[in-house]
Amino acid sequence: MHLKHPRIRKIALVVALGALAAAAWTPLISAIHRYQIQSVLNEKLAGRFVVLRMPSRALRRVNDVYVYTPPGYKTSGRRYRVIYLLHGCPGQGTDWFVKGRAHETAERLILQKKIDPVILVSFDAFGRGGPKDCADFLNSALGGVMAEDYVASELPRYIDAKFRTIRSPDSRALVGLSSGGYGAVNVGTKHQDVFHIIASHSGYFDPILDRKHIEGMLGPRGPLWDANDPHKQVAKWRDPSLRIYMDCGQSDDLLPDNEALDRELTASHVSHVFRTEPGAHHWRIWRARLPISLAYCDAAFRELAAESDGQRKRLSK
Repeated sequence: MHLKHPRIRKIALVVALGALAAAAWTPLISAIHRYQIQSVLNEKLAGRFVVLRMPSRALRRVNDVYVYTPPGYKTSGRRYRVIYLLHGCPGQGTDWFVKGRAHETAERLILQKKIDPVILVSFDAFGRGGPKDCADFLNSALGGVMAEDYVASELPRYIDAKFRTIRSPDSRALVGLSSGGYGAVNVGTKHQDVFHIIASHSGYFDPILDRKHIEGMLGPRGPLWDANDPHKQVAKWRDPSLRIYMDCGQSDDLLPDNEALDRELTASHVSHVFRTEPGAHHWRIWRARLPISLAYCDAAFRELAAESDGQRKRLSK
């Protein structure tokens, strides 16, 4: 093909330069990512931070998993509860530790005896195209990744096999931000045999609010959308052990959607807490709210454990 027309030559040059820039940018982003996670690995902690490479059939790749074990894990011999952290989009599992300082926050609360020692797990849950390929923690109907299966089945089994965990839905929590907040609520409520505790920071719950990515996973709007719409499923959430925490900034565009789900949870008598505070949709707010959601999870863990102990005692009489 001969590019004789000046405008065509100019367009071709722009496209070529864009391709070169993208080719150069990808290794740069990867290098920055490696540096950031290495900086967390090098931090002096009372607990321990590790990176695992997990083969995943659901995601069709070897996936990065990031785990924080609390002080005393190595020598205690005890089993621990687990909080799974779901990233936003675009995003990746390291965000919770690099941007969110989740390990630092949890360790401070543990050492201050404000929460019991707990394992934190984050992971990459994007599609085949990398951090900008948002899978929204859904199972693809179009031949893509099966992110819901990964979160609800593959990953908990893997973590339970690798670490000393308490293997009970009463001892597992999902905490997500933005699209991860949607993922936590959607996956957690659909798999109450795996998770009983859910927390969402600035999540959205109406799939139409992320139409592009939802269509990329589920196809055109239809029954699959309804099955993954918390607003349309909330009346089915009948497990009395379910505990949900939500917060959203008062300047966040997602506030009306959060307020709507709060009303629906109240009408359906689902145990939950909803908070609104000044702020919008960014990491500074999420870092500030993380101690609150971790404390909520800890209180819910204890409450469910007490209820379970009480039930066992009644049955033994």
